[in-house]
Amino acid sequence: MIPDEGPGFGGEYGPYRQSERSAIYKEYAEKLIQDGHAYYAFDTAEEIEAMKARLQQDPSDSIKYDYNTRMSMKNSLTLSSDDVESKISSGQPYTIRMKIPADEVVHFYDTIREEVSLHTAELDDKVLIKSDGLPTYHMANVIDDQLMKITHVIRGEEWLSSTAHHVLLYRFFGWEAEMPEFSHLPLILKPSGNGKLSKRDGAQFGFPVFPLDWKDEKTGDLF
Repeated sequence: MIPDEGPGFGGEYGPYRQSERSAIYKEYAEKLIQDGHAYYAFDTAEEIEAMKARLQQDPSDSIKYDYNTRMSMKNSLTLSSDDVESKISSGQPYTIRMKIPADEVVHFYDTIREEVSLHTAELDDKVLIKSDGLPTYHMANVIDDQLMKITHVIRGEEWLSSTAHHVLLYRFFGWEAEMPEFSHLPLILKPSGNGKLSKRDGAQFGFPVFPLDWKDEKTGDLF
């Protein structure tokens, strides 16, 4: 079957390139901030590395940007509203981070693994909008899947733990009843067994990594 919607095809749920949907992601990220589920973060890479180095000195601490460390960082939860407004208006780089709730267990159903539960202590405050204004996968996949009415998400098992973040985003937006079904598949490894199979491995060892090509039934052209 040839896809009938997407880049090059059009359709009622476009635009289909993330670079053309930046305003959509920003709008929803701002809603999360207004509702108390996200915040502006002005930390530099050096400041985040310093935080991690500090935490490494105590093996009992988790080394991540989360509800245990966010209040020691430079963000809109620790700065005054005037400071935040001043930094944004002056063009200081910032990200928008998800505000993970403390001491909760996130439950979801996976069609392969069945019931999955993850404690929020295992989760970090994921970046949703990067400093260049573009979304991370965590933001884009939830917004796109909801607005494009996606019913099933099938991906590799390395995304299983991140699904807890996505489930929380569906909750924050009030979309829990409309979440797609999740299926996390075991990874296909390289022939050496060391790491995931890549397109480069397929070219090197002479086997297809993709199961099929999309072809125009009339012309035979590949998409």
